[in-house]
Amino acid sequence: MMESTDRSNYRRTNVDWDRYGLGSEDSHQYNRSRPRGNSGGFVDLGNEYQYGAGGHQASGANEIFAEDQGDKPWWRTNFFISQPVLFGTWDGVFTSCLINIFGVIVFLRSGWIVAQAGVINAVFIVIATVSIALVSVLSAIGICERCRVESGGVYFLIAHTLGSRFGGSLGLLYCFGQAVGCALNVLGFGESMAELVGLGDHKWVIRGFAAGAVLLLSVINIAGVKWVIKLQFVLLIILLLSALDFMVGSFVGYDPKNGFEGWTSNNIIPNLHADYSDGYTWFRVFGVFFPTVTGVLSGINMSGDLRAPSTDIPNGTLAAFSTSTFLYLVFILFLGATCNREHLLKDFMITSTVSAVQFLLLAGIYVSSMSSCLGAMYGTPRVLQSIALENVIPGIGVLGKGRGPNKVPLYSMAVVATVTITFIIVGDINTLAPIVTMPFLLTYACIDYSYFALAQTFDIQSKREERFRIQAQSPSYESRRYGSTNDQDNDLDHLFPDRTRHKSVSAPRHSNTPQHVPLNSNLPNSNTNNSIDSSDPDRVIFRGVVATNTTNSTNITENGIAVGSEETNTAEDEPIAPIRPPIHSKTKNWYSSYCNRWASLIGAILKVLIMFLVNWYYSITCLAVVFIVWFYVGTANPAVKPGLTAEFRFFVWLKGVIFRCF
Repeated sequence: MMESTDRSNYRRTNVDWDRYGLGSEDSHQYNRSRPRGNSGGFVDLGNEYQYGAGGHQASGANEIFAEDQGDKPWWRTNFFISQPVLFGTWDGVFTSCLINIFGVIVFLRSGWIVAQAGVINAVFIVIATVSIALVSVLSAIGICERCRVESGGVYFLIAHTLGSRFGGSLGLLYCFGQAVGCALNVLGFGESMAELVGLGDHKWVIRGFAAGAVLLLSVINIAGVKWVIKLQFVLLIILLLSALDFMVGSFVGYDPKNGFEGWTSNNIIPNLHADYSDGYTWFRVFGVFFPTVTGVLSGINMSGDLRAPSTDIPNGTLAAFSTSTFLYLVFILFLGATCNREHLLKDFMITSTVSAVQFLLLAGIYVSSMSSCLGAMYGTPRVLQSIALENVIPGIGVLGKGRGPNKVPLYSMAVVATVTITFIIVGDINTLAPIVTMPFLLTYACIDYSYFALAQTFDIQSKREERFRIQAQSPSYESRRYGSTNDQDNDLDHLFPDRTRHKSVSAPRHSNTPQHVPLNSNLPNSNTNNSIDSSDPDRVIFRGVVATNTTNSTNITENGIAVGSEETNTAEDEPIAPIRPPIHSKTKNWYSSYCNRWASLIGAILKVLIMFLVNWYYSITCLAVVFIVWFYVGTANPAVKPGLTAEFRFFVWLKGVIFRCF
């Protein structure tokens, strides 16, 4: 009895605190060096990564009961994500972007576009679509490299530059366009599935397949971003194989009964020129094809799940964009050269006739429909969640709630799925395509203008800072202080920090006279002790003030005053990084030279013009919706953030340009 009592007391008093992550440092070192045992599902936390990419703790390392749960069988495993997951250029941006811009329209409508517009005009449609989207991509990349990037994707770019009022109104329109675009893609999946089972003429069968696909993809998104990316990678492989199957089949196949006559001049010459029917024009056909590239900014929408958004987004997006452009032209040219116009116009599944292995291309059609919808249902709820979390639009705060470490937006996902299923019920591909085109053209036009305004604002700030710098270097600047001649601290300096940023007041290291050290000052380069070497390893930044950890140096106080002392005790002060300007100059990356403000401005004007040429009724409706939301936000929530470009006024700038020209 005594022995059992002693054993229980020992267990109570000798708790294994290492099991709960509360042990001593010595025990942690022991655990790190301890080899993994052979106890089945035992998880040795000591050998796991302490911290993963992005500073997030590795999976399992912060789970209190991870050791106990390691012995559970696989069917009791938690398949949902328990830790934040970050991705890079290829596994995140490239995969997500390519499966969103190489969609179902390429498979099901490329032949129809060639039959309506002809090969020459179809190539122009592809080039125009790619050029319009490319300008917006470069504008978005320019914003990403010149500003900080956070979660929220397209909404964040617009809200951060033009202000939350514009960002909220355009963000809602963008989410609507993404939801309708998702409906368009899954309707393509429904069409192909209905044809497969011999019920292609039944619209409700098509809509039933499409609605079922939306529900399935919603469940996958709820499981977490890790499963979304894994599934996207598999879908991308199938897409590329189906495109390869189509190209090979155009050379080895032959089926004249179904319109596939092979590479002959009898096809390419009659198919060169346009032959519009059913009231279609070049711009209406363009409106059908343009939704293909509406997912080109999907990499930006996942900015919150990237390791290095400022580099991953440009590299991954441009690589995916180049690949998809090549595939667009391949489908247009190959179909125009191998099939007759009659079958191109009527047979939406003619790409499967051309393919070498029909099953593989059908799989590509199914995958392209599912993958585009999967990407839209992943990124769009996160944009809607960001709008709700910013509290820009009153009344939608509940949409900002998320589940798990990656904050999966369940309520926003439900809203997007509801809108998608609604448009599945009421429309078809040719009807929905122009509706999808309008919101994206307007959103991309605003992104183009955002970059133009950002670049102009940077010039305004640079000129102002140059004026302050010249003023600070003036010999009479110190004699024009407010108040006493010995007053080293100007009241205006506290109100306008730009004044103190460029002051060049030198403080000798061995001086016992109190001196004011300017915040974030640019000290002149010299060989005297007054200059501070930027390569000095002992240099520390305190609240924007530069100091050195040397004997008889200056001591930095809370108010930024340098007081001479025998020894500087910098260990008690908390180092704070210097303040960086909100807008930076262009970097020297390979893509930076392609980001041009004037191209962005021209692109914004052309996009608005194309909106009215495609469908003026939808264009006016989109503009009216944006104005109504913008007016509502300004009335219900007038204290929203103004944005980085608040100093720039477009019409004032335009008036000045006109006066200078005339």
